[in-house]
Amino acid sequence: MKVKVYHNGDDVFIAWKPNGIIKDCRGFALYRKRNGVEEVVSTWVGFVGQSHTDGERRASTNWPIQKYQWTDYMAAPGDKVQYRVVPMIGPDKDNLAVDATNASGWTPEITLDYEFASKISAYFNRGIVAAQWVSRRLGVTPTNLKSKELEKVIDTPGDPMREFLMGPLGSRLFELLKKAADDKLEIYAALYELHDKQLEAALKKLGQRAHVVLANGSVKKKGDDQNEDARTFLAGKIDLHDRMISPNALGHNKFLVVCDKQKKPRWVWTGSQNWTRTGLCTQANNSVLIDDKSIAGEYKKQWDLLQAAGNSTPKTLKTSNSTPRDRQIGSTKTRIWFTPTVGQVDLDEAKSIIEGAKDAILFLMFNPGPKDTLLNKIIDTARNGPNGSKLYIHGAVNQDPSTKTNNVELFDEANWERADYNVVLPAAIDEPTEWFIREMKKLPKAQAMVHSKVVVVDPFGGKSIVITGSHNLGPKASKTNDENLLIIKNAPGLAAAYATNIMAVYNQYRWRFRRQTQPAAKRWKGLQDDDKWQKGYLKPGSRSLREIDFWVG
Repeated sequence: MKVKVYHNGDDVFIAWKPNGIIKDCRGFALYRKRNGVEEVVSTWVGFVGQSHTDGERRASTNWPIQKYQWTDYMAAPGDKVQYRVVPMIGPDKDNLAVDATNASGWTPEITLDYEFASKISAYFNRGIVAAQWVSRRLGVTPTNLKSKELEKVIDTPGDPMREFLMGPLGSRLFELLKKAADDKLEIYAALYELHDKQLEAALKKLGQRAHVVLANGSVKKKGDDQNEDARTFLAGKIDLHDRMISPNALGHNKFLVVCDKQKKPRWVWTGSQNWTRTGLCTQANNSVLIDDKSIAGEYKKQWDLLQAAGNSTPKTLKTSNSTPRDRQIGSTKTRIWFTPTVGQVDLDEAKSIIEGAKDAILFLMFNPGPKDTLLNKIIDTARNGPNGSKLYIHGAVNQDPSTKTNNVELFDEANWERADYNVVLPAAIDEPTEWFIREMKKLPKAQAMVHSKVVVVDPFGGKSIVITGSHNLGPKASKTNDENLLIIKNAPGLAAAYATNIMAVYNQYRWRFRRQTQPAAKRWKGLQDDDKWQKGYLKPGSRSLREIDFWVG
């Protein structure tokens, strides 16, 4: 049995492959050693028609895993973990036994930390509300999604559920701001939105050492300001600068520079997470923290340019943005693009990276637009495939492009044998089932569920590439908005962490999305009480087998 383990500091992704079909196998038990203590991982779904209580969990020795990958959400940051995969065999579901002959050994111990490359750490939140634990915690019923209760939770600093939804991303951001306040450090932030009591209080505590360029969000009329409440609250309390460029453009950055005690730029924090309660708690987001004076200095220079530009976007700013900033930390190479650019040079480079993929493209996107986006390039690459090679391409996109006038075609069955690509759209369980209660898809009036903007190319090869930042990966972000696009090369640990996060989000929505497109009679209803379930996964030449082979190497 081959087993591979990847992590993002919070979630752990385990993939395995047995040596062929196992007779009488009803699935796999997953064992975990956590900080030296052995335990059996529990699952949430049993066999079709099996009696159970609502919300019950059972050990995977009783309710085994009938697939070849699993995301362990129950591991915690800081844990030292190992895993072992064991087939459960028997004549039926009531007479299962461990198949020691085909079991794997223990995987090497890993520690769930966040520094995935020298001086580079990545953080992710747990902001998916289309989840059973959210519904059960809130007490969702078929007729009441408890959205007001969730709004109250995320608006209450210190609430345990809010803290859990923020995850490592929120914890680290508040640690950074607290350290800056305690050590009397200067910070520089360029923000698109600001709407969170705890974040606003953290900035206020920094006083005039907090230098913030604050845009006016996304508005329909000139002069409107989505950040009016925060701007009023912080006026005179911090060094606040307006950048009111919407509706013609978006001041879409969300980066933070923290200086050292000599007032020199030292750390930069960037990614997809808006400085709002929803950005922290109810959207899938990522942020990266880089401890490098040179890189932080480039973001500080951009802050200076934005501050000087006020409410305009002069040609000199576009010209400056059209030259990339290259920096290196050890063997890891970084390239920073700021936008708007002249001629979409940032987007062109990202497209060329996608075209050059050898093994895989993984991604999360929020509303990239209908044309000329990186999603279009990914799908075109999947269809054409360099020299007919098979690429593993999986991702989640926040919007349904088929609802737009210029729709993006997501699925093309004829090309599935040439290239493995699968794009899922966010979905929720819209009615109770035998094993699940109803879920809310998102907060009312909220647009984003998957808000990350990240592409990972060839994560497990020697030339891994991560593309992240605030950039929505489409032409408007390139030629109109204030954005930052960060390209990180030759950081395989970082690429694996982002791949883990992408698959955690993708797998969360994968079944839910497919369920909505299937006839009710064909929807999955529980575990299968025979060994035939293996055949679809292990069929020679199938997409499922190629997926297994990709993850186990």
